[in-house]
Amino acid sequence: MKIDFRIEHIDPLGQGVSKVGDVVTFVKKTLPNETGTAEVYSSKKGVRFAKLNSLVETSPDRIEAECVHYSKCNGCDYQHTTYEKELEYKKQALTRHLFKFPAAPMTVHGAKRRLNYRNRIQLHYDKKKKLLGLMDEQNNILPVPQCKIIDPSIAFELRALYEADNWLKVVAKEPPKGHIELYAKDQDKSGHNVKISMNRPYANGGFTQVNFEMNERLRDWIQKTANTVIPPKAVIYDLFGGNGNISKKFKNTTIVVDKYRTTPQADAHQRFFSIDLYDKNSVKALIALKNEGVPRPTWLFIDPPRSGLKNLEEFIVEFKPEGFIYIACEPTSFARDTLSILKNYDLLSVELFDLFPSTKAFETVGIFTRKKNNE
Repeated sequence: MKIDFRIEHIDPLGQGVSKVGDVVTFVKKTLPNETGTAEVYSSKKGVRFAKLNSLVETSPDRIEAECVHYSKCNGCDYQHTTYEKELEYKKQALTRHLFKFPAAPMTVHGAKRRLNYRNRIQLHYDKKKKLLGLMDEQNNILPVPQCKIIDPSIAFELRALYEADNWLKVVAKEPPKGHIELYAKDQDKSGHNVKISMNRPYANGGFTQVNFEMNERLRDWIQKTANTVIPPKAVIYDLFGGNGNISKKFKNTTIVVDKYRTTPQADAHQRFFSIDLYDKNSVKALIALKNEGVPRPTWLFIDPPRSGLKNLEEFIVEFKPEGFIYIACEPTSFARDTLSILKNYDLLSVELFDLFPSTKAFETVGIFTRKKNNE
């Protein structure tokens, strides 16, 4: 169904919002005050989701997207405007998510590169239809041979897969439908070492942040800032620590990883433990570490998956840390998990790290310290 729209504002998911009577329509890749027509592809109880068809009135903030796939692709959200405006919309989104929180300084850390940064991409395939690409809003596979958001080393391998449908040879012994993941791990002298996996769990080769450059800035910022509030002899538990990405530069660190992920060897000043942090007995499992000579934590680093850590308060009540740093790739998880903690902790600052330029996603970082009257 085709509709007319006028965009009032941008929502926290980067969508334009049009309201006519009691009906709200979300139109991707539009900007405030733009008008035009859109095609509705989904509708639920007074809420519609539509794809941009044509524009009548165009925002002065609109620019031409660099990627030829952008108008149809569901992978990026903001290439139709400047990066400055993208960061502005992301800051507005985070502010709205934290409307119940007391005022705290918020800093936006933008990326140097808006494109050519992503070090992994997962592509869906359908042998019968001879399609390989990303899923669009309606779960159809869209070929993206010239994707602009990925690192050049990944882009080279991606083009090789598309050339003469070489990907069909790669998945010849695989099921009729599935997915391929290209990812860059370490760097050698010639550049990134690109690997491929097929029909395996996401980040099967070991989880890494998708933006090497911005991840390094995030780690440097945490080290520099945390050193101003964390005493030298603090005992840190890094929950969901993975390979020690956040805490590798800190001493006296106990890195607790998801038991379903591979655990690397610890440095001399760190210890790794594999625990299911979503298990109802996870806090007890952490307490039991004292039997292995690990002292209780005085600080926590928490960097969970997108779903967050719903029982964060259990960890806080049990360990009563002097403070904790919470890193979230989903701002709704950050707000949900930490709001109840504010009765005993002050939020010193909120940082928006744009690890995912051109998309609606970003990392939210908060530093919390115990209130003086809760010593």
